[in-house]
Amino acid sequence: MFKRFRQYRPFIDAGIQGSMAFRLDFLLFRLGDILGAVVTYFLWRAIFNASTHATLNDFTLPEMSLYVFLSFYVGTFTHSHSNDDIGDDVKSGTIAMRLLKPISFSATYLFEEIGRKLVQIFMITVPILGGILLFQLFHAQSLPLNPVNICLFLISCLLGYLLNFYFNLCFGFSAFVLKNLWGANLMKNSIVNFMSGTLIPLSFFPDIVSKILSISPFASLIYTPVTIYLGRYTLTVALSSSPYKFFGFSFSTVYLNSFGVSQSSI
Repeated sequence: MFKRFRQYRPFIDAGIQGSMAFRLDFLLFRLGDILGAVVTYFLWRAIFNASTHATLNDFTLPEMSLYVFLSFYVGTFTHSHSNDDIGDDVKSGTIAMRLLKPISFSATYLFEEIGRKLVQIFMITVPILGGILLFQLFHAQSLPLNPVNICLFLISCLLGYLLNFYFNLCFGFSAFVLKNLWGANLMKNSIVNFMSGTLIPLSFFPDIVSKILSISPFASLIYTPVTIYLGRYTLTVALSSSPYKFFGFSFSTVYLNSFGVSQSSI
């Protein structure tokens, strides 16, 4: 097992070095993530101030504030650029070199992205997640810290990332037909952001739409992990959401196997 892992260690190092190659560009992107969360927070704050009710869809202002910053943090955790990587490799022709390597095709993208994720998560964990924990400490009565919810939250984030990675990997194969994925990526990202509850919690939608979106795999990317952290899902409900993630993960794996690209050798 460790010998197999050592085969992919260079891809993790390449991901880390690639993230740090253009430091200013990297820092500006991370600053943009934080500013996006701050702008969304003030937007929801204005909505609550204009409302005559203290709660909106059972969300108080502190809970919505926590939802906003958690959703941006989870979005950084679960977001995947594997489709962009495949699209760039198809355009440049370097995908042929990956296919010729006697290692798993999909794992090379996975471990390279893990390297990038390590740097990204390290950079935003202190300002965002640290701020969230301090915020909860000051609102301990209405937003108590729950170790069980935190553990389930981390597991849900990990499963959500794997699901999104393989979904984007499958989507990236459309580059063989479309040649350029820029426009298709914009459409895909808009749909996924809408269905995952990135900006608006799924509970704000009409009941039928909310129920359909809640059982979709895309809800596992943002809405489900954040809702688990907030304690709005019981342990039973939180565990029952896992099969949807495993189904999406298994479906993506079978899809990749049908192309013969996830074999240990070509």
